[in-house]
Amino acid sequence: MLESYVTPLLMSYVNKYIKNLKPSDLQLSLWGGDVVLSKLDLKLDVLEQELKLPFTFMSGHIHELRIHVPWTKLGSEPVVITINTMECILKLRDGVQ
Repeated sequence: MLESYVTPLLMSYVNKYIKNLKPSDLQLSLWGGDVVLSKLDLKLDVLEQELKLPFTFMSGHIHELRIHVPWTKLGSEPVVITINTMECILKLRDGVQ
């Protein structure tokens, strides 16, 4: 029941940065309290817009993304999102020194 509220909320945050993520990827795993997603491709254009660095992202992915939802203490404990190894290849923007 709580899952039907938490899944769209998590999707709204995670889906903004991750390509090809489906709600069903989260729903099945959230019931147990933990989600582990592997080999995720990042939305490079979103990172560039939000970070406003003097770099262009050539590629980027996350090896492992863990989301822990404390179902029994949802009102008193936070949802924890952990990124384990994020790799990005960057290129200095033209005209930047």
